[in-house]
Amino acid sequence: MKFLLDFFPIVLFFIVYKTLGLYAAIYAMIGATALQMMITRWQTGKFENTHLITFGLLVALGGVTLALRDPAFLMWKVSVLYVVFAAVLIVSIWVGKKPLLERMLGKELDLPNAVWQQMSWIWGLGFVGIALVNAYYVNLALGARELLFSSTDLDPKIELTELDCTTTTTQDLCLAAQYTEESWVNFKLFGTMGLTFILIIITVMMISKYTKQEQ
Repeated sequence: MKFLLDFFPIVLFFIVYKTLGLYAAIYAMIGATALQMMITRWQTGKFENTHLITFGLLVALGGVTLALRDPAFLMWKVSVLYVVFAAVLIVSIWVGKKPLLERMLGKELDLPNAVWQQMSWIWGLGFVGIALVNAYYVNLALGARELLFSSTDLDPKIELTELDCTTTTTQDLCLAAQYTEESWVNFKLFGTMGLTFILIIITVMMISKYTKQEQ
C-alpha cells in the first residue's frame, strides 16, 4: 500500500501528461504530492522527511519550469532528488549511532548492524543508478528539444505535445523531440518504479533469513 502511495504522484503525472501535456502534469503532481503528505500525516501522525524533500524540490524546480516554460529544471529534479537520498543513506553509515535505514525500520526488523550497512549501500548505489539513467534520458530529450528550436522559428515555450509535426518544416526533428520527451516521461514512471521494485526484491532476499529465524 505504501509503495502505491509513494508512486501515486508519478502515476498521476504520467496520466495528465498523456492527456493534457507537460505543464498541466506538473500542477497535477504538485497537488498529488501535497495530498500524499496529508494522507501520510493522517496515517502516522507526522510528515515523512522524504516527502518533505520531494515536495520542496518539486515546488522549487517545477515552479521554475512553469515560470520559464523550460522543462529542464523539472527533468533534472529526479536526478537531484535521488542523489540527495543516496548521499543521506550512505553518509548515515558513519554519522550517528545507526544507519538511517535502521533508524527508520529498526522497530520492525531486528537485523545485524552489518546488514543495515549493506542495505544502505545497496539502496544508495541503486538511487545513484536511477539518477544516472534519468540523466541519460534528460540529455536525450533536452538535446533533441534544443536542436528543434534552434533549427526553426518555433516558440521554445510551446508544449511539444501540442505540435503537429506534419506541418513543420523539420518533421524529423519535431518527432525526435516529442519521442525523447515522452521516453523521459515513461522512464519517470516505469523506470523508477521498476528499478525501485528490484531494490525491494534484493532487500527482501537479504532479510528473509533473519525474519525466518525470528519466526
